[in-house]
Amino acid sequence: MNYLNIALKVTVLLLSFGILNAGTENVSLEEKPRDTAVHISGQWFFAYRGYIPGRGDNAFGLKRGYLTVKKNLNEVFSVRYTQDITIDREGEDAGNVELRFKYCYLRMALPEFFIFSKPSLAVGLVPQPWVEYEQKINTYRVQGEMFLNKFGVASSADFGVSIDVLLGGELDKETQKKVDSAMPGKYGSISFGIYNGGGYSALEMNNNKTIEGRLTLRPLPERVPGLQFSYAFADGKGNDTLNTIFRMHLFYVSHETAFSTVSAQCYTGQGLHGGWYLGPNDGYSFFAELALPCIPLTVFGRYDHFNNKMVRATPTYGPYIESQTKTQAVIGGIAWNFYQKNRLILDIEKQWISEWFSPGFSEHTIAELALEIIF
Repeated sequence: MNYLNIALKVTVLLLSFGILNAGTENVSLEEKPRDTAVHISGQWFFAYRGYIPGRGDNAFGLKRGYLTVKKNLNEVFSVRYTQDITIDREGEDAGNVELRFKYCYLRMALPEFFIFSKPSLAVGLVPQPWVEYEQKINTYRVQGEMFLNKFGVASSADFGVSIDVLLGGELDKETQKKVDSAMPGKYGSISFGIYNGGGYSALEMNNNKTIEGRLTLRPLPERVPGLQFSYAFADGKGNDTLNTIFRMHLFYVSHETAFSTVSAQCYTGQGLHGGWYLGPNDGYSFFAELALPCIPLTVFGRYDHFNNKMVRATPTYGPYIESQTKTQAVIGGIAWNFYQKNRLILDIEKQWISEWFSPGFSEHTIAELALEIIF
């Protein structure tokens, strides 16, 4: 166990906590009493999906289901519990509905200081900095996972402690209707934390802890409020018994209006958060959404490109090259928005996967009709 490494990471977290608290003797928390009622919400993804031609599921099914309970205990403390509901696809229980935690944490509001607005500290099974943020811009999680989550680089939640803060107050309410209102920092936002590293659906396999963070800047909040630039990183070890290296560097730009969203991201790193792989990997992804005028329809598209030199590590044989893959995916679809944020979506995803030891590439096409229920 590398005690120095853990001590340094804990020190960085404590320093961040101290900076947010420094000089707050004369700064009070929000004076208006908070709503202390219990709030229940849900988000469910149902779909009929199948491979083309004629292979795969060809069945109705539950892709994902989230049931969330939130409560403000007082002006400072709040709690959140989210169930992740899915279908078990392994072992003797395959086919059964499986329940697990997605989020389960206590959040504490911290005093504001300088340009740091609405800072908070969360402890427990908490959101991780990147995937949670990207899903607020690309809202089509019903179609599939976000880019880095899809290829095993990043997870959306993990056990740990995190700090979130807005920069420079909030955008006004009218502007928030036109851009992402989930992270309404006038000049951006910051998220930073220390986590087990394996993600919320994995057991902790080593004593290492992973540092992850995100910095988002909104450079022109008055003229172009929808324009944001983000950098996200992770540094630690993969979730295995061999302490394989895991590093992530991501650059992201997005622009939102009331009728459109576009984003682009470029990634480079080494290993995967789940461990067992040593090789470098990189990739990029583009996303676009456009609301059609006068009718409740939107069209969306996405392109993914991911390269992975899969140098696999095992306790018995050590590292060896298993494969080197290049994956490309094109996604397109149309959504009918029939009540508030509820949607019926028709989409098609086509993937091309090539491997260094095999000439040519394998091709897969998936079509689905998906229903997203939000309440």
